[in-house]
Amino acid sequence: MNSSSLTSAKWRKFKANKLAMLGLGVFTLITLACLFSRLIFAFDPNAIDLDSVRLPPSSQHWLGTDQIGRDMLARTMAAGQISLLVGACSVLLALVIGTLLGGVAGYFGGWVDKLIMRFVDLVMTFPPIIVLMTLAAVIGSGTAKTIFIIGLLSWPLVCRLVRARILSVREMEFVAAAKTLGAGHGYILFKHLLPNTTDVLVVFSSLGFVSAIMAEAGLSFLGLGVQQPDASWGSLISIARESSVLKQYPWIWLPSGIFIITTALCVNFIGDGLRQAFDPKTIKE
Repeated sequence: MNSSSLTSAKWRKFKANKLAMLGLGVFTLITLACLFSRLIFAFDPNAIDLDSVRLPPSSQHWLGTDQIGRDMLARTMAAGQISLLVGACSVLLALVIGTLLGGVAGYFGGWVDKLIMRFVDLVMTFPPIIVLMTLAAVIGSGTAKTIFIIGLLSWPLVCRLVRARILSVREMEFVAAAKTLGAGHGYILFKHLLPNTTDVLVVFSSLGFVSAIMAEAGLSFLGLGVQQPDASWGSLISIARESSVLKQYPWIWLPSGIFIITTALCVNFIGDGLRQAFDPKTIKE
């Protein structure tokens, strides 16, 4: 089966998963609404209007306003940009670090493998929540720093997954043939071995994306993530720490929670569909 036929078979398998297609559709709508919120919604998400403080949902403000009169629909969509950015960039950073280290460890083996994997074991022994809070307190808060912190803690799993796949592929005949023809280590690693980890990386990306959004929400809820005037879904939920807001003004924090849950479900559905699509046992010749 050539590459185009294989790609078509994977796409057909993915389309056959109704939940995956539903997740893809809803996630696409959420992403587009967040990215183009300034064009879609009339209100500036950071515009303060003290004459419209904590108004309930209405025909003018569909999700009401917050404690300083900002439109919550526009603010929730703008916050989605930050949350989605954190999720995507954190996963990308983890993929780059984990793939490179896992590929090197699996390909070269020996003392290189032992050194890298002992470092991975060391990183994974620390409680993630404690490390997140400590790094956030030391490095500081903000969107870019939050991305860096979450990505820095997510790569060990990628490293282990890539290493395991490389170990199973490096002894195959096509790798031995490439060595016989005089191909260098870099060529073999990037041309022949790492492309065989695509399915592993795709599945991790879906899971890591959700984990990154949840981690950012946790940090922002504790006041260590995204800072004002910017907002993320997590920082909007953190407003509910005040009992009066939690009980009397649910429109301020509830939509962000719904968006986090919906996005997490959609990405999990997409990840499950991709896992099935990339599984060679489910692709008919």
